[in-house]
Amino acid sequence: MNQKPPNPERPPLVLILGGTTTIARTLSRYLLDESSPKAAFVRLADRFSVSPPTTYLDKQFLSVLNSAHSKLEYIQKNLLNTSNHTEIFTPPKEHKGNVLRTGQVEGGFEGFDIVFDLTGELGFDKPEILQISNTYQTSLSLATSASNLPPSLKPRSYVRLTFPFYEQKSSPSSSAGHNESAELRPDSVRGRWWHETLRGLGKLDLNFGVIRSAAWYGRGSYEGEVVPKLVIGHVYKHLQEEMKFLYNADLRVNTVHSLDVSQGLWLLSLYLLSTPRKQVVSQSSVPLNFSFSTSSGFSLVSSKRSSISESWKSFPTVVPESQTVSIPLFNIVDDNDSTQGSLARIVAETWGIKFGFLNSAVASLVQQFAKNDFTEMVEDINEMHVEAWYKMLSSSKPPIESSPITPFLDEHAFRKMSICFDGSKAKRILGYKPIHPKVQVNELKEIIKEFQDDRLW
Repeated sequence: MNQKPPNPERPPLVLILGGTTTIARTLSRYLLDESSPKAAFVRLADRFSVSPPTTYLDKQFLSVLNSAHSKLEYIQKNLLNTSNHTEIFTPPKEHKGNVLRTGQVEGGFEGFDIVFDLTGELGFDKPEILQISNTYQTSLSLATSASNLPPSLKPRSYVRLTFPFYEQKSSPSSSAGHNESAELRPDSVRGRWWHETLRGLGKLDLNFGVIRSAAWYGRGSYEGEVVPKLVIGHVYKHLQEEMKFLYNADLRVNTVHSLDVSQGLWLLSLYLLSTPRKQVVSQSSVPLNFSFSTSSGFSLVSSKRSSISESWKSFPTVVPESQTVSIPLFNIVDDNDSTQGSLARIVAETWGIKFGFLNSAVASLVQQFAKNDFTEMVEDINEMHVEAWYKMLSSSKPPIESSPITPFLDEHAFRKMSICFDGSKAKRILGYKPIHPKVQVNELKEIIKEFQDDRLW
């Protein structure tokens, strides 16, 4: 196919659910880019306040939001509260004096054409109850409400974003990586609830599809796997020490820019709008196994990281193992086939520092020690990083009193975790082509500069 799906005849009304701390701000700007506008109106609904702000909001996003002729609306809502859902899913008749729909829409449709669900808990070390409420319950309750809306309000395209929260073997760079049909095991509690969210949504009556991103990075975002490496690289520049990595340079850590995640979300929404559902299912659907059973196709092993709690039994909405669930799923990656070595090299180039990798003998000793007291090792490293970072902020002129950016890493960040996806399906069916085909020093420096301009770095 390799061609992008056609744009709708009328620029769509778009609803973004959650994701203010991740992709939502970038997606909003992408959809309303003045040089290539895609949406007639965008509503972003999330739990944060924007005035005064209760989370970091970059200047570009605020500029779009506060423009006199802005087509972006932000509403602060508790997304888990179902009493808010009808209001959230009902677009206004007009925004800032502009009528949003003129003329008769086919079928008397009055709702949002496209919904992007970016909700979910990213923190690996958050308690399971938060993983359940912030990811599974929030996403499933919103989608259930959307599926039960009258035809005049029911979204025509419903797209969920998910992340690489799976255990993946780091295959050689000569291989294409894991495609969407690969039976990947969700990584611990966080991964299982993100996975079961997809299974739950897949059973609803929605024109639904999923984008699964690689390790993402981008302007205005300090989450993910790439920017934290930049922060730690700056710490080692301050310490005047070589930055050492625990695992080998060949460990694959595929990357993608947040603009390309946004592009993937948009292209999937157009594909769902323009393609008969039966064709969508036959072209792009893959089965998802139940993740809370040792008899599943994931071949779960007994370990601290993969041990299974039975909390899921308290939630009757969890789709049973006996029921088959298939969903349209697309991996979104850049063309760089990034590895730990290539990321280390570009971080080192950004800061002008030396980097290296522990040789296999030393790495084995460290891993053996980690088996005995992994937590202690992580605490010692974090203490060194955080103490140096605090001194760096304090010595800035003028001093930076507080910042959400931190070199602190949870235990999961020290594990040997690969991200290795085959992104050919999105190129073939959606016509996806990366705007940022590889991670570049200049882009990383721009990310840093914007944080520095906001007195956070």
